[in-house]
Amino acid sequence: MTGHKGIDQLIQRYGLLTAPGEDAFQRLGYMQGGDKRAENLPFCMYQKVMQCPVSHRFSVHQFFLPNKKGRLATFLFDEKGQLIEQVYYVRVSRLTQVCKKLEGLLKRREQDMKLAA
Repeated sequence: MTGHKGIDQLIQRYGLLTAPGEDAFQRLGYMQGGDKRAENLPFCMYQKVMQCPVSHRFSVHQFFLPNKKGRLATFLFDEKGQLIEQVYYVRVSRLTQVCKKLEGLLKRREQDMKLAA
């Protein structure tokens, strides 16, 4: 899937979350505009969430490196399933490519969920 054996094994083991939840590889949650929990997000995402009215809903999908070695990436989607912001925490080009492939998988998942609704 992503070309990185460890990440591919995690995706096979846990899949991609479609409902709010958390496992060893990822966390998915929802926020409303102005939600104070946005303080835990990267600053660019914090600004987007805080500038929107309460009527706006966002989903935040965070990925972590295997064995709790740190964060991999965070993605912020709006209620329409459009990617608003993404942050890659890694600086190694191979892992950056993994993040881009994860982004593509999430975009396809968001579009599929939108079509199903």
